[in-house]
Amino acid sequence: MAQRKSGPSASTKSGGSSKASPGKAGTAPKGPTKPGTKPGTAARTGTAGRAGATAKAGTAAKAGGAAKAAAKPVGRPPVKKKPGKSIVNQKQTPWGLIATTVLIVLFAAGIVIYAVANHKSGPGSDPNDPYRQPEIASAKAVSGMHYKVEPDHTHVTTTVNYDTTPPTGGNHSLNVADCTGTVYPNAIANENAVHSLEHGAVWITYKPGLAADQVSTLAKLVTGREHTLMSPYPGLKSNISLQSWNYQLFVDNASDSRIVEFVAALGNNRKTTPEFGASCANPNFKKNPSTFGNPN
Repeated sequence: MAQRKSGPSASTKSGGSSKASPGKAGTAPKGPTKPGTKPGTAARTGTAGRAGATAKAGTAAKAGGAAKAAAKPVGRPPVKKKPGKSIVNQKQTPWGLIATTVLIVLFAAGIVIYAVANHKSGPGSDPNDPYRQPEIASAKAVSGMHYKVEPDHTHVTTTVNYDTTPPTGGNHSLNVADCTGTVYPNAIANENAVHSLEHGAVWITYKPGLAADQVSTLAKLVTGREHTLMSPYPGLKSNISLQSWNYQLFVDNASDSRIVEFVAALGNNRKTTPEFGASCANPNFKKNPSTFGNPN
């Protein structure tokens, strides 16, 4: 029986593999190393040297730049220009609004002044217009006095439709009724009598058929008194009425004391007569007076 050959044992293979093979980690650094110096220390020293050299070079460069800058001549610094005002940003004065406000204020003030003046002087009165003089205190003090502004005063050749009866002013005839204390036995035209009022006369009228003694009392007051006249008046609402420009008074008895007060306050008064100083004399009219509704 043949004997089996025994091969190399596992231990032999293991022993072969246990030989140490040189590795890279064990390779010594190239170049000579100073005695007593560790390899890591040498590496750090080299890096530090290179960093120091770089730092020195940078410092030298900065120093050179600073020197060059110092060598340059110093000039005037540039002047900063202030930004100009923009037309858009400029504050505009609102002249239109100011003018409108002023006009509104003046208009309101005018209304107030006008209202105050009319409240004191009566509606439509104007101290600068002789036909619209404000009501005077002495006339206002007479009980029952009527005051009404009559601004119209044109001379006409026709009859006039007056707004008061008898009239106290308005358009009238060119021919003035004599008012030198004249007593007319018959009614005369309104248009002639109103012209007398313009000259400052007081016109006393009475209802036709008034008692004779009443008429006589009135005639005594008028006769010979400048700027007065007297006549009957058809359709008179009271027994007696008295008229001057813008003023009127109605009474029922010739002995009423207000008649004398009226004549004294308004006869030829500078403050109430539109044509103060004008004559009341008209002899031709006195001889040939007009008739009611037919002015001459």
